[in-house]
Amino acid sequence: MSGPEAGLRTVIDAALKADPAIRAVLGDPVRLTVRRSRRTPYPNASWGRIETVETGADGVALLECRLSLEIWCRDADPAGLLGPLRTALAGLDIDLPEPWTLLSLLPAYSDVFATRDADIRRGLIRLKAVMGRVG
Repeated sequence: MSGPEAGLRTVIDAALKADPAIRAVLGDPVRLTVRRSRRTPYPNASWGRIETVETGADGVALLECRLSLEIWCRDADPAGLLGPLRTALAGLDIDLPEPWTLLSLLPAYSDVFATRDADIRRGLIRLKAVMGRVG
């Protein structure tokens, strides 16, 4: 993946890894990966699906991105991790690589799911980001 969506995910990833509250729930160093790895110690998080819709008007490009952050727990409920992660994500003040500007970033949805493995539970936070570019 390339483009502004990749830049957005990279910047969010770096901000989460630098946050002491996230280190408290996902370890130090933070166990956050681009793709899920069953070898990563639990609890851990990984990036999932990214959906992008292009909107805008004459001379202004807008991208609405929905990013999925998946939280994986063994023998535990990920619900307790969702709160600190949502709080950290809602409070991010980040700058995107030029020429894009982050207009908004909100945790829009979260849920907890069972998996085929009875010992593993999956949490999900879906982020909604709007990025703009003039010109």
